[in-house]
Amino acid sequence: MKWLELVAKDHKEYVKVVQSFGEYFYAEDIVQEAYLRIYKYCKPENIIQKGEVNKGFMYFVLRNLYLSYLKELEKSPKISIDEVIHSLYEENEVEKHEAYLRLLNKVSAELNNWEWYDKMLFEIYKNENKSIRKIAKETRISTKSIFQTLKHCKKRIKENLKDDYEDYKNGDYELI
Repeated sequence: MKWLELVAKDHKEYVKVVQSFGEYFYAEDIVQEAYLRIYKYCKPENIIQKGEVNKGFMYFVLRNLYLSYLKELEKSPKISIDEVIHSLYEENEVEKHEAYLRLLNKVSAELNNWEWYDKMLFEIYKNENKSIRKIAKETRISTKSIFQTLKHCKKRIKENLKDDYEDYKNGDYELI
């Protein structure tokens, strides 16, 4: 058991390693699981060499446990309390949600009145979550042309739907 105490001396460092992988909440648990696995499956000679802990070995143990944790998380995703509260909050605001949908329908109707080029560029920018440069690269349209078109499109939406959006922001959902 003495060799495991030697491994545990750098506990805070191991927690930081797991946090560097992107896991902050369960970092401590992953490190504790690493100790259990090392004790159960590893020989002291594998992890302690010349009286020192093999940091590379520990890194790979921690990384593999973190990746196993991610796989388990994908199999059975956990629902956080924040998500539940958010969904309850949304259910209580049905009128606001319906007004939002009506506003989106008006935006869609406005888009249908546009010429195909403006409509196509705006929908690509809005729906595909691509940057102007990426759109320019894929379509071989200049970034300036795309920028100006999108600027013009946004201006038209603001002009034509300004009153409805103000009603939505002010909570006058029945006016939309």
